[in-house]
Amino acid sequence: MPFHQTIMLPHGEKAIDVLRSAAKGELDPFVLVLEGAIPNEELARKTGGFWCLVGEDEGKPMTINDWILKLSPLAAAVVAVGTCACYGGIPHGTPNPTGAKGLLDFLGRNWKSKLNLPVICVPGCPAQGEHIAETLTHLVLTARGLLPVPELDEHHRPKFIFGKTVHENCPRAGTFAQGKFSEKFGEPYCMGLLGCKGPIAHCDVPRRGFVEGVGGCPTIGSICIGCTEPEFPDPPFSPFFRKAPPMVFAVEAIGDIKGKIYALLHRLKPRVI
Repeated sequence: MPFHQTIMLPHGEKAIDVLRSAAKGELDPFVLVLEGAIPNEELARKTGGFWCLVGEDEGKPMTINDWILKLSPLAAAVVAVGTCACYGGIPHGTPNPTGAKGLLDFLGRNWKSKLNLPVICVPGCPAQGEHIAETLTHLVLTARGLLPVPELDEHHRPKFIFGKTVHENCPRAGTFAQGKFSEKFGEPYCMGLLGCKGPIAHCDVPRRGFVEGVGGCPTIGSICIGCTEPEFPDPPFSPFFRKAPPMVFAVEAIGDIKGKIYALLHRLKPRVI
C-alpha cells in the first residue's frame, strides 16, 4: 500500500509525491481505497476555508475531493472502506453541517473504474478487517481473470459478505423463534425488545466474529445499531435503543407460523421413498 496517511513511513512532500505519481500514471494499475466521509468543499469556500486539505499539487492546495476526482479515473478499482466512506456515516447524520457524503454518492452509482467496476462499498463503523481483506483479494483475482466481478447488493456491498441480515447470522436467532426475548442486558435471548436493529441491518459479524472469530455485537451481549446501513446513524437506526419497526417482527412471526403449520400438516402426509 504505497499511500496510507496513518501507517506509511514517508511524510510531508514524500508522502504527497505518492499521490502525484499515481496521478501521472506511474503506479498503474492501482486500487483507490477511501476511508472517511467526503465533505462539501463548496460550503467551506463560501467562508474562505476548507474542510479537508491533503497537501498540494503544482502549487495548488488539494482537498480530499480534488484527489478523488483526479485519481478515480485512473484507478483499476475504487473501494470505500467504512460506513463514512461508503455512505457518509456519522458525519452525514442530521444536521450534517459539512455536507458530508459517501463515495457512492460522490462519484455516482453509475460510475465505473478502468476495469469497468462500480464503486465497491465495505461498510461498518469500523469496517471488519476480514471484510476489507476478502473484498480486496476478490478484486485482485477479478483483475487477473480468475474470479467474476463480485455480486453487489443495491447499496454496492459484496453479497457474499452482506447478503444476509444480522438477525439471520445471529446465534440468538433461535430464541426469537422460541419467543424468548431479553428484557435486560445480560440475558441470553433475542435482544429485539432492547432495540437491536439486527432484522434491518446486513452483516455477518455475529456469525464470524470481529477479530479472528471473536466478538460481534449481539454475540457479546450488545445490540446491533445498524452501522453497515446507508441511513446510519439516522432513523430507523437511531435512537440506538429504539426498537426496530414492528412490521419487521410481524412479517417474520407470520412466516414462522406458516412454516410450522406447513411442517405439522406435512407430517400427516405419507412419506414416499
